Amino acid sequence: MNTYQIQHQIGIKAPLDSVYQALSTAGQLARWWTSDTRGKSEVGSTLEFWFGQHCQKFEVTALVAGELVRWKAGSDTKGDWAGTEISFKLRSDDKQTWVHFTHSKWANDSEFLSHCSTKWAVFMLSLKDLLETGTGHPYPNDVQINHN
Repeated sequence: MNTYQIQHQIGIKAPLDSVYQALSTAGQLARWWTSDTRGKSEVGSTLEFWFGQHCQKFEVTALVAGELVRWKAGSDTKGDWAGTEISFKLRSDDKQTWVHFTHSKWANDSEFLSHCSTKWAVFMLSLKDLLETGTGHPYPNDVQINHN
């Protein structure tokens, strides 16, 4: 079965540990992805990301300090996100910390996949802003990409 994926890579002028913390703690996730983030970021635990009335749940499947954060869409997920996985792979050099983002295992190449790809780019820039300027732009204060 073919699957599809979203990939983005961004360089952030911040220490590796700070980037890892922004990706691996609920309080920091709320500062760049969605301001209503709930749960514990521990392997085997569930994180809830609320977008108004819609909640997306992810099981935390891997946390490797300074290297990797990985989540899997919760078993109760319906629609296009069902069965998908998100990973953030980290590396640093003398200038920046690199975040390689992947949202994989999409069953369909759809308009919603394209929408989510663009929104993930918006949120990756929000992460960069948080770590470089101290202010992210989480939902509902993120950049809007359409007029719905």
